[in-house]
Amino acid sequence: MSKKILVVEDELDNLKLVSHFLNQAGYEVSGAKDGVEAMELLGHSRFDLVLSDLRMPGMDGLTLASHIVSSDPTTPILLMTAYYFDNRADILELGVPFLRKPFSPNELLSEIQKVIGEG
Repeated sequence: MSKKILVVEDELDNLKLVSHFLNQAGYEVSGAKDGVEAMELLGHSRFDLVLSDLRMPGMDGLTLASHIVSSDPTTPILLMTAYYFDNRADILELGVPFLRKPFSPNELLSEIQKVIGEG
């Protein structure tokens, strides 16, 4: 059975690209355009990983990750950001791994495998 990943990304092109790549790699992918939509999906389904952008309108990735950690700490989270230094202390305090943008498909796959225990 394939692992389920929720990709949360407000830039539609990036969402499509990451989702397509992960589908090709054998993952079952759902997408959300922001943290609010992601919380809605998390209320209905379990995911093996939440891969979320950090900066998004509405609910950002850090707020989303905080909600997930407090409501279901067993759900792995991986944040993506090009703006790490803005939220560095908050990310480190939360203890959620992150991937710096831009990244290659292989870097993404490797990090996902580490986070969900496949690597």
